[in-house]
Amino acid sequence: MSEALAVTYTVTAEDIAAKRLAYDVLAADTPQGYESVRVAIADCRATRTSIEKRRVELKADALAFGRRVDSIARELTSLIESIEEPLRLKKAAVDDARERAKAEKEAEARRIVEEELRIEREARETQEHAAREAEEKRLAEERERLAAERAEIERQRAESEARERAASEALRAEKEALETERQRLEAEKRAAEHAEFERLAKIRAEAEAKELARLAVIAAEEERIAEAERAEGHRKRLEALKPDKDKLAAFAARLREAEAPIVKTRDGKRALAVAVAALEEIATALEAFGSP
Repeated sequence: MSEALAVTYTVTAEDIAAKRLAYDVLAADTPQGYESVRVAIADCRATRTSIEKRRVELKADALAFGRRVDSIARELTSLIESIEEPLRLKKAAVDDARERAKAEKEAEARRIVEEELRIEREARETQEHAAREAEEKRLAEERERLAAERAEIERQRAESEARERAASEALRAEKEALETERQRLEAEKRAAEHAEFERLAKIRAEAEAKELARLAVIAAEEERIAEAERAEGHRKRLEALKPDKDKLAAFAARLREAEAPIVKTRDGKRALAVAVAALEEIATALEAFGSP
């Protein structure tokens, strides 16, 4: 038996270590090195093949022994199972009976519990149904009460809105009447102010016309008095004033050529007329300067 179990190979671990030391330094980068590497590979392959062959040889006896061991074990197992199986069946019958009794007991306990739960559930459902009916009745009454309150609120709101609309309409009508009256009074005020303005303008125009007439009379009288005084010295001044006469005549021409502005109001037109008349008198006086 010990001889059968002895494991010997044609190569040892020490032999393989020596090959490693010899082959690890090889390189295939030259033709000689390549050949050395090829030979080393072949040697490793031959060594590996011899190891596998020896392994098969060594295991052949072990496989036969293993098959013999398995055959005896199967025979012995069959014999012991022929004793064990009836015993196991007897025990299983008792275990099954116990399990059935336990299951029946648990089923009865569950049935009792379920029955108690059903009775409790039905009682609770009856109470809940009664409570729901009472709550629904209360809610229905509450809805009716709220509907009546809403209807009353809507009625009061409608009445309030109607009163507010009526008051708003009355206020609007009153505002419109007041606005119409205000516009009428403003129109009357503007008409009165315009009439007063026209009256005062007429008075001013008449006063200005009278003043202009008075001034014209005074000027005419002064002119008449001065005319006699000027006649004597007029001839003497004429020669000396000839250059000034030309200048004043040119200035009078420019005054006559001046364009009068366009005015729209009555006072403006009246003031413009007075100014134009004054300019005309000035131009005439300038033109007459140095005349005999």
